[in-house]
Amino acid sequence: MQWVMENNPNFQDTEGTSPTIFEHPVKSLEDLVSPGGDYIAPSSSFFFAPEPQRTSVMRFLPSKPMADRLLAHYWESVHYMCKIVHRPSFEREYASLWQTDSTGSEPKPPLLALVLATMLSAVTSMSEEDVVQEFGVAKPELLENFQRGTETALYKANFLRSTKLQTLQAFVMYLVSSVILVLLIDYGY
Repeated sequence: MQWVMENNPNFQDTEGTSPTIFEHPVKSLEDLVSPGGDYIAPSSSFFFAPEPQRTSVMRFLPSKPMADRLLAHYWESVHYMCKIVHRPSFEREYASLWQTDSTGSEPKPPLLALVLATMLSAVTSMSEEDVVQEFGVAKPELLENFQRGTETALYKANFLRSTKLQTLQAFVMYLVSSVILVLLIDYGY
């Protein structure tokens, strides 16, 4: 650092005073990369406008047979190109989601966000005709349901502060699907 300052004309002493060198002792690598004590992390609500509904995320989840078909389509059409999840681990978590649902309690938001983002990815990759034929609903309606569901679950998982892998995976899937949707709309597909 000192060599750079001495050999850089921007740091030359033209007024007869030496530039001040600030030295901050770094105690550990974590101190170097972590935010300072006055950092306030943004809340998840700033990302989604309007703020996601504070209702149950389960209302965005389709029936199990429909969810199973969407998941099968995800494995066939999306996963091989954009591997975000480990399939055996995801399938175990997916099975646990339906077991938790049968007990009447709501699964954890990170898992719900990941499942809904997976379904969003599946629908994004399907044609309008395939969606109508297989599910009997217009593609934009299904996309909106899964997009709102994913956003709500990500919001509940506090994705901007979360350190859970499932939350990160769900957010990446959400972003990839959103980018693909924008490209499809822009190019008229």
